[in-house]
Amino acid sequence: MKTIETMELDQLIHLFEESSLTELELSCDQYTIKMKREGEGATALERPKRQAVQPREEDTEQTEVITSPIVGTFYLTPAPDAPPYVGVGSTVAEGDVLCTIEAMKLMNQLEADYPCEIVRILAKPEQMVEFGSPLFEVKRV
Repeated sequence: MKTIETMELDQLIHLFEESSLTELELSCDQYTIKMKREGEGATALERPKRQAVQPREEDTEQTEVITSPIVGTFYLTPAPDAPPYVGVGSTVAEGDVLCTIEAMKLMNQLEADYPCEIVRILAKPEQMVEFGSPLFEVKRV
C-alpha cells in the first residue's frame, strides 16, 4: 500500500485532479501539501509549496492514522445539536464510535478497532472524504 511519503508529487496532484474534492491538505514528516480548486468545477489548483514541518511533541510517541473506509460526508456528531463523539485528547475503547460518515443517505458509524487516544482530528466536519482519507491521528493505549 502506498503512503504519502512514498508517492511522487505528480501522483498526488493527479489523484486530487481526478477526485471530486475541492480542497486537500496532507502532511507527513517530509512535507505538507495543500491543494485547492479555484471555484465550482474548476480544474486549476494552487501548486503545492514545500513547508518546513515543525516537530510536534507527539512525534516522540508512536501514532497511527485511522482512515475512511468509504466515500461520504464526515460528521463528528450524531446530530447537529449533539456533542461530538470524540475530541483531541479523548480516550476511546475498542468499539466506541469515532464519527459518522454519510454515504448515499445512510449514516455509517466508524468504530475504534482498538483502545486509543485521539491526538489530532485530520478531517473537517461536514466535508466529503474519500476512501482512505485520513480522519484521525491516534495513539494506542
